[in-house]
Amino acid sequence: MSIVVVATFLVGASALDASAARVVSSAASTAVPTPSPTTPSPTPTPSPTPAPRPAPKPSARTHLPLFRGHYGPLVVTVQQRLLLAGMAVRVTGRYDRTTAKEVRRFQKKFFARPYRLKSTGLVDTRTFSALRKLTRTRHLIPAACRHGRVVCVDKTLKIVRLVVRGRTALVLDARFGGPGTPTREGRFRVRSKDSDHTSSLFHTWMPWAMFFAGGQAIHYSPYFHRDGYRGASHGCVNIRDWKGVKRLFRAVPVGTRVVVYHH
Repeated sequence: MSIVVVATFLVGASALDASAARVVSSAASTAVPTPSPTTPSPTPTPSPTPAPRPAPKPSARTHLPLFRGHYGPLVVTVQQRLLLAGMAVRVTGRYDRTTAKEVRRFQKKFFARPYRLKSTGLVDTRTFSALRKLTRTRHLIPAACRHGRVVCVDKTLKIVRLVVRGRTALVLDARFGGPGTPTREGRFRVRSKDSDHTSSLFHTWMPWAMFFAGGQAIHYSPYFHRDGYRGASHGCVNIRDWKGVKRLFRAVPVGTRVVVYHH
């Protein structure tokens, strides 16, 4: 009798344990899961902003090439030579923006043979050599141009100067005739003037014309203004600066001497 009771008790306890296990399991399945702690993403460290590079300091220069920022006696020499060549520079000893601009203008003027300069704005060996050769003498204005009022036409430097009592009053870039139609050289006088002339032979516009040798005249050329030195006239002295040639026209009366030369 006691054995049966004990067995019954054990069976009941076992069923109770199983029932309790099911309850626990069910509770576990319906319980709200506890969120696992989230590891925060690391904040990227901002890279430092690079400090601006300081502008290059001007430096003294005793050898070629020369370019903006240089200064010293060699720059003075270049500026003096540029001035003699008709470029619009001031002799300051500093290779500034104006100097670079006028060097480039000089290089464009003498891009062809025999100099073959490249328009870089810096003075390399080739540019310096051409500058020295073209200004090898400081007496670039001939004696015939040093008295009175004279239009002095320099075919070597490709410029026209208005010289008044030995002083240069105006300098203009000039272009001349080609191999088949060269600009005449010698001493002449302004024979006639026409502010709005058109060529009867070539049908080209020649404003501010100052005739000095037959049909050859100093005048404004829209083609020279457009094409630069990659071209030539039919013998006239072309000017590409409208205001400059207008100023020359007004300053030169009929009868003014004209000297055309090369050196």
